[in-house]
Amino acid sequence: MQFGKFRIGLRTLKTAMAVMLIITAFYFFKRPPFVAALASVFALRESWDKTLSFAKIRLISNMVGGLLALVYFMVHTSTSHAVWVSMIFLPFLVVVAIVFLDGFNYNSGVIGALAALLMISLNIPSGATVLYVIDRIADTFIGVFVAIAVNRFASPDPKK
Repeated sequence: MQFGKFRIGLRTLKTAMAVMLIITAFYFFKRPPFVAALASVFALRESWDKTLSFAKIRLISNMVGGLLALVYFMVHTSTSHAVWVSMIFLPFLVVVAIVFLDGFNYNSGVIGALAALLMISLNIPSGATVLYVIDRIADTFIGVFVAIAVNRFASPDPKK
Protein backbone atom coordinates (compact mmCIF):
# COMPACT_ATOMS: atom_id res chain seq x y z
CA MET A 1 0.00 0.00 0.00
CA GLN A 2 1.29 3.41 -0.94
CA PHE A 3 0.36 6.70 0.76
CA GLY A 4 2.25 9.38 -1.15
CA LYS A 5 5.90 8.71 -0.45
CA PHE A 6 5.02 6.39 2.45
CA ARG A 7 4.24 2.70 2.03
CA ILE A 8 3.28 -0.31 4.06
CA GLY A 9 5.07 -3.34 2.69
CA LEU A 10 4.90 -7.03 3.50
CA ARG A 11 8.02 -6.86 5.68
CA THR A 12 6.36 -4.14 7.77
CA LEU A 13 3.26 -6.26 8.25
CA LYS A 14 5.29 -9.38 9.07
CA THR A 15 7.32 -7.42 11.64
CA ALA A 16 4.13 -6.16 13.28
CA MET A 17 2.72 -9.71 13.23
CA ALA A 18 5.82 -11.12 14.94
CA VAL A 19 5.68 -8.44 17.63
CA MET A 20 1.94 -9.04 18.11
CA LEU A 21 2.41 -12.79 18.49
CA ILE A 22 5.18 -12.32 21.04
CA ILE A 23 3.28 -9.75 23.09
CA THR A 24 0.17 -11.95 23.08
CA ALA A 25 1.98 -15.17 23.99
CA PHE A 26 4.10 -13.49 26.65
CA TYR A 27 1.00 -11.92 28.18
CA PHE A 28 -0.48 -15.35 28.78
CA PHE A 29 2.80 -16.70 30.18
CA LYS A 30 3.24 -13.57 32.32
CA ARG A 31 6.66 -12.78 30.88
CA PRO A 32 7.97 -9.38 29.82
CA PRO A 33 7.93 -9.30 25.98
CA PHE A 34 10.48 -6.52 25.41
CA VAL A 35 13.59 -8.62 24.72
CA ALA A 36 11.80 -11.20 22.53
CA ALA A 37 9.92 -8.56 20.55
CA LEU A 38 13.07 -6.58 19.85
CA ALA A 39 14.99 -9.74 18.92
CA SER A 40 12.27 -10.62 16.40
CA VAL A 41 12.50 -7.14 14.85
CA PHE A 42 16.27 -7.53 14.49
CA ALA A 43 15.95 -11.00 12.95
CA LEU A 44 13.11 -10.48 10.48
CA ARG A 45 14.39 -9.73 6.99
CA GLU A 46 12.71 -9.04 3.67
CA SER A 47 12.67 -12.66 2.54
CA TRP A 48 12.56 -16.19 3.93
CA ASP A 49 16.06 -16.98 2.62
CA LYS A 50 17.58 -13.82 4.08
CA THR A 51 15.82 -14.33 7.42
CA LEU A 52 17.03 -17.92 7.57
CA SER A 53 20.64 -17.06 6.74
CA PHE A 54 20.63 -14.08 9.12
CA ALA A 55 19.02 -16.20 11.85
CA LYS A 56 22.21 -18.24 12.19
CA ILE A 57 24.21 -15.08 12.77
CA ARG A 58 21.49 -13.71 15.05
CA LEU A 59 21.43 -16.88 17.17
CA ILE A 60 25.21 -16.81 17.55
CA SER A 61 25.16 -13.11 18.40
CA ASN A 62 22.33 -13.69 20.92
CA MET A 63 24.38 -16.43 22.52
CA VAL A 64 27.44 -14.17 22.77
CA GLY A 65 25.45 -11.21 24.10
CA GLY A 66 23.49 -13.40 26.49
CA LEU A 67 26.51 -15.20 27.88
CA LEU A 68 28.31 -11.90 28.41
CA ALA A 69 25.19 -10.56 30.16
CA LEU A 70 25.38 -13.60 32.42
CA VAL A 71 29.05 -12.83 33.15
CA TYR A 72 28.07 -9.23 33.89
CA PHE A 73 25.30 -10.37 36.24
CA MET A 74 27.63 -12.71 38.12
CA VAL A 75 30.34 -10.06 38.53
CA HIS A 76 27.81 -7.36 39.42
CA THR A 77 26.20 -9.61 42.04
CA SER A 78 29.50 -10.82 43.49
CA THR A 79 30.69 -7.21 43.94
CA SER A 80 27.49 -6.23 45.80
CA HIS A 81 26.29 -4.25 42.77
CA ALA A 82 29.36 -2.01 42.66
CA VAL A 83 28.84 0.89 40.29
CA TRP A 84 32.22 0.35 38.59
CA VAL A 85 30.93 -2.93 37.18
CA SER A 86 28.37 -1.01 35.11
CA MET A 87 30.71 1.87 34.31
CA ILE A 88 33.88 -0.06 33.46
CA PHE A 89 33.24 -3.80 33.22
CA LEU A 90 30.11 -3.61 31.03
CA PRO A 91 31.85 -1.42 28.39
CA PHE A 92 34.75 -3.91 28.54
CA LEU A 93 32.25 -6.69 27.74
CA VAL A 94 31.06 -4.60 24.78
CA VAL A 95 34.64 -4.66 23.48
CA VAL A 96 34.88 -8.41 24.10
CA ALA A 97 31.67 -9.03 22.11
CA ILE A 98 32.82 -6.91 19.17
CA VAL A 99 36.31 -8.44 19.04
CA PHE A 100 34.96 -11.99 19.36
CA LEU A 101 32.32 -11.63 16.64
CA ASP A 102 34.69 -9.77 14.36
CA GLY A 103 37.33 -12.47 14.88
CA PHE A 104 34.87 -15.12 13.69
CA ASN A 105 33.65 -12.90 10.84
CA TYR A 106 30.17 -12.39 12.30
CA ASN A 107 30.30 -8.60 11.92
CA SER A 108 26.64 -8.42 10.93
CA GLY A 109 25.75 -9.86 14.34
CA VAL A 110 27.57 -7.24 16.40
CA ILE A 111 24.61 -4.89 16.83
CA GLY A 112 22.32 -7.77 17.82
CA ALA A 113 24.85 -9.10 20.33
CA LEU A 114 25.30 -5.67 21.87
CA ALA A 115 21.55 -5.14 21.95
CA ALA A 116 21.10 -8.44 23.81
CA LEU A 117 24.00 -7.71 26.17
CA LEU A 118 22.84 -4.20 27.02
CA MET A 119 19.08 -4.92 27.11
CA ILE A 120 19.60 -7.75 29.54
CA SER A 121 22.39 -6.20 31.63
CA LEU A 122 20.88 -2.75 32.03
CA ASN A 123 17.37 -4.01 32.83
CA ILE A 124 18.12 -6.52 35.58
CA PRO A 125 15.78 -5.69 38.45
CA SER A 126 17.14 -5.49 41.95
CA GLY A 127 16.91 -8.82 43.70
CA ALA A 128 16.92 -10.78 40.43
CA THR A 129 18.50 -14.21 40.31
CA VAL A 130 20.51 -15.86 37.58
CA LEU A 131 17.22 -17.36 36.38
CA TYR A 132 16.10 -13.87 35.32
CA VAL A 133 19.15 -13.54 33.07
CA ILE A 134 18.66 -17.03 31.63
CA ASP A 135 15.00 -16.20 30.92
CA ARG A 136 16.00 -13.06 29.02
CA ILE A 137 18.58 -15.03 27.02
CA ALA A 138 15.83 -17.52 26.15
CA ASP A 139 13.61 -14.58 25.15
CA THR A 140 16.15 -13.49 22.53
CA PHE A 141 16.05 -16.96 21.00
CA ILE A 142 12.25 -17.03 21.11
CA GLY A 143 12.17 -13.71 19.25
CA VAL A 144 14.41 -15.05 16.50
CA PHE A 145 12.36 -18.23 16.13
CA VAL A 146 9.11 -16.25 15.92
CA ALA A 147 10.64 -14.06 13.19
CA ILE A 148 11.68 -17.17 11.26
CA ALA A 149 8.21 -18.70 11.60
CA VAL A 150 6.37 -15.53 10.63
CA ASN A 151 8.59 -14.99 7.62
CA ARG A 152 8.15 -18.61 6.58
CA PHE A 153 4.39 -18.80 6.92
CA ALA A 154 3.35 -15.19 6.17
CA SER A 155 5.18 -14.93 2.86
CA PRO A 156 3.31 -15.54 -0.39
CA ASP A 157 6.23 -17.68 -1.59
CA PRO A 158 8.55 -19.13 1.11
CA LYS A 159 11.56 -18.48 -1.15
CA LYS A 160 10.86 -14.74 -1.25
